[in-house]
Amino acid sequence: MTDNIRIRQALTKIAWAYVLLYLDFNLGVNGHSLNVLPNWAGYLLIFSAIALLGERLRDLLLLKPFCILLGVVSAVDWIWVLLTGQELTGRFFLFFILIACVGIYFRFQMLTDLALLAEECDARANSLRSCRNVEAVIQVILMLPLPWEEHATLSIIYGGLLVAGLIVCAFIIYQLFVLRNHFPAEETSEP
Repeated sequence: MTDNIRIRQALTKIAWAYVLLYLDFNLGVNGHSLNVLPNWAGYLLIFSAIALLGERLRDLLLLKPFCILLGVVSAVDWIWVLLTGQELTGRFFLFFILIACVGIYFRFQMLTDLALLAEECDARANSLRSCRNVEAVIQVILMLPLPWEEHATLSIIYGGLLVAGLIVCAFIIYQLFVLRNHFPAEETSEP
């Protein structure tokens, strides 16, 4: 498999992983609501993409342990929701905050490395970096322990941040597919 094909496959996997990480489609199972697009599947896609990009982006390999941690925690939560209807990590506030911080760092660093790849092939690396920054800021603001539901103004701000986060995520996915198109699926033979 050529380098271009590996990179193209990895970028496709990361783009679809973002879809899995940001979209929740819940289905009622045993009286519980279960996400049919589990986050652990997204982390599994990213883990396999890291393996494909490892030769080209060596710093990306440093994110493997974080990817494994986030995937395992997500899988445990998913199974726990299936069995009990509640997330397990939500019961342990400090652990929940730690995992959320690791998730923000992981996505930030992954997009940083992908922006370097975009820079190499003269794709729009700055727009990917801008989206990375906005996504991180939105995630941090949403983690603040504010009474989001108690005040009407804060509820509106919270809803606006959620919508802005979805728009940024959609733009990141779009940019990943655009970047993927800089790497042809088939090698062209030169005469």
